[in-house]
Amino acid sequence: MAKNEIFLLTVGSIISSIGLVSSLTLVLELKASSDMVSDATRLTNQSLLIDFDDTLNLSDNTEDSVYGQVSSSDNKIYVVWQESVPGNIDKNYEIFFKKSSDRGNSFGEKIRLSDNIGFSEHPQMSAESKNVYVVWADDTNVNKQIYFKKSDNGGNSFGEQMLLSNINSNAFNQEIWSFGDNVYIVWLEKIPLGPYRIMLSSSNDGGDTFSEPIVLSENAMAQTFPKVSAFDSHIYVTWNVEDQANVKSGVYFISSIDNGMTFGNASKLNNEEKDFGEPQVASYANQVYVIWGGSETNMLRSLSFIKSNDYGKTFSNIKKIGETELGRLNEPSNVEIIADQNNRVFISWQDKMDISHKDEIFFASSTDRGESFSGVMNLSNNLDISECPSIVAVDDMVYATWEDLTPGNHEVLFSRGTIL
Repeated sequence: MAKNEIFLLTVGSIISSIGLVSSLTLVLELKASSDMVSDATRLTNQSLLIDFDDTLNLSDNTEDSVYGQVSSSDNKIYVVWQESVPGNIDKNYEIFFKKSSDRGNSFGEKIRLSDNIGFSEHPQMSAESKNVYVVWADDTNVNKQIYFKKSDNGGNSFGEQMLLSNINSNAFNQEIWSFGDNVYIVWLEKIPLGPYRIMLSSSNDGGDTFSEPIVLSENAMAQTFPKVSAFDSHIYVTWNVEDQANVKSGVYFISSIDNGMTFGNASKLNNEEKDFGEPQVASYANQVYVIWGGSETNMLRSLSFIKSNDYGKTFSNIKKIGETELGRLNEPSNVEIIADQNNRVFISWQDKMDISHKDEIFFASSTDRGESFSGVMNLSNNLDISECPSIVAVDDMVYATWEDLTPGNHEVLFSRGTIL
């Protein structure tokens, strides 16, 4: 589809608790077609100055707290995660939630969203106005199922849980996005004696009811991770697939222009045979962004970024990020991406950099709709393994959460950055 471009990554001035990092521009050591070299001069932008606070331990207990996710609406910040529950012979996990009413300066008491004998895992969250939506997988009924809960009062309390998936199938790897009163949830489903398939269920009444799930693709595998984003009536879904008989390995993309009533054909975004991993998607107005690092089954040494400026009808050449001022990327994974109304795109990922022997959380930003990224920084920068970042941007603030072993057990850490 697209050629690979040289990507300049500008390391901008970042103000943090460890001081001021001088501005520096580096050319990434990437392989690129010779006819793309001339494009390198236009891939620079003005760095954002972002002042990140010291980290806050949100879970702060002796249990195992993992897979934190952050979202925001109406100047409130929400964080959800899964946490082991004491007193069980076999370690069990439940879903917990906290909210901040002062833009992340402080958080209230945690709320337990799940309470059952099964294993509740991998919560995902989205928020619109006073509505907060949380989805997770749970195996109380033997098969893993997709459950949903909604708060209509800004996270003060939550209603009853709703089962979205087929009780006779295994369902997991869920993701959620909301826009206005529309809520979209995708997941991976394994039907008995049948294929893995990507499912979508949607709500047009703010999560009060959901449609019957529809099949987006039956070309998937156990390590397929579907992702979803939406803007106005447009829905975008991307996923990874590898070593399947009926489809080439790679990153795939599909879209709808009518709130999910119909979808076009799926298209493959990557070119090279092994140049793909777990993708993530973001959108704003007519802009669509897809990024991926590696996966458990296919490790990569760079991030790949591709974008569309026509609602996903066509995509740009693939741009690769292979090195930053902090060192060469080794095994980047768990990539996150968000976009806002100011042409800004923010990305975060985990990786073992050359200067580090453990996974850290890294962050970078773009002020030109992803034409270039700058301000790369080690967001976690601590003594032990940091994993699974989640980010959200609201006006002049950026919020991030991740899981971290530095306290001695897995904890969910949080940091907020002010865009200066």
